[in-house]
Amino acid sequence: MIDSLADGFGIGGAFICVVVAMLVLRIELQRRAVTGPNFGSRQGSGYAEGCQRILRQCAPEAAGVVACLTLAAALRARGDGMSTAGVVDDAAWAQIKADWPLLITADTLLSLQAMLRFVVVVSAVLRCDGSRVVPLADEVGALWLGAGLARLVYGFRASAYLLDGPLGGNLPVACEISVIPPLFVVGRNSLWRAPFTVVAIMVATAIFAGRNHLNLANDIVADSCFIAAHCMDFLASIAYLLRTLLVDGGPRGSAAHISMGFVHLLMPAQQSLSAYYFLRAFEASPALVGAGRPFDMLQIGNVAQLGAYLGAASLYLAECFDGQEYRTNNSESSEEMSIGSNTMGRASVLPEPEPPTTF
Repeated sequence: MIDSLADGFGIGGAFICVVVAMLVLRIELQRRAVTGPNFGSRQGSGYAEGCQRILRQCAPEAAGVVACLTLAAALRARGDGMSTAGVVDDAAWAQIKADWPLLITADTLLSLQAMLRFVVVVSAVLRCDGSRVVPLADEVGALWLGAGLARLVYGFRASAYLLDGPLGGNLPVACEISVIPPLFVVGRNSLWRAPFTVVAIMVATAIFAGRNHLNLANDIVADSCFIAAHCMDFLASIAYLLRTLLVDGGPRGSAAHISMGFVHLLMPAQQSLSAYYFLRAFEASPALVGAGRPFDMLQIGNVAQLGAYLGAASLYLAECFDGQEYRTNNSESSEEMSIGSNTMGRASVLPEPEPPTTF
């Protein structure tokens, strides 16, 4: 009874924190974005033109997302794909498909997340040449690299962690392998600049995961690596939010600015899949607890990650609108100065009044 109440308060507290953060950021966005979209007016048309311009600038990234969704739809149309035959009975498998009629299994959510994560990292590598600091780099890249390596460890050591469904099997494993080199590229500066700090974080995460792990694969290394991957994902989301507060996105239209906008858009989308999975599909079971409170860590950690990425996206939008307001005010000031100078020029050429005639 006490454990169930603690679980409820833990998840509820995470949701409350996310809601409060979103309310505060929304108020800040409304306060600063006084020149935001006003649909039905001239500003609304300018906002629509801005969205179209952003879509044209992010055409390669948009094509990558469309390709991922098309591949997912094609695999889903083929049927069950990878099933859990031999792991659960036919009745349980039929119940799983009945609970997830569109996706067949909840594992499809995590497969989509792995595919979108690959698109995000590749965009960050190809768009940014290292001349500007972006949120998805350095510490964030190093932490995501550690999480990716942990996923490879438990994926190869235990088949219990392989994903099922039409998008399961080798596809998510291939995405996790493919994302390792780009993550090394974006996180190499932190690895060279502060290797002992990175190692200390990895060791502390491994110790925490060893004390809070599942018993899903009957392999303490694989079970601990599963929790360690999500711990490093959580730390990466916090570092991403902090870097968003500190870095400059660069001038409008630059490669760094385009990549940053795309990443801010897709990070909450890909994390929402994982958060929904662990809240809706990954039910807590005492028989699957190896040590500590792994289910609480997975649920609260994933919801907190979603809140961090939503907060970073809100701050980025507020910064964009704030820059738009600054440019609008500057243009109005320059117009007023030009009008004033023209008025003064016309006044200077007026003929001087003749002196009064005295009799």
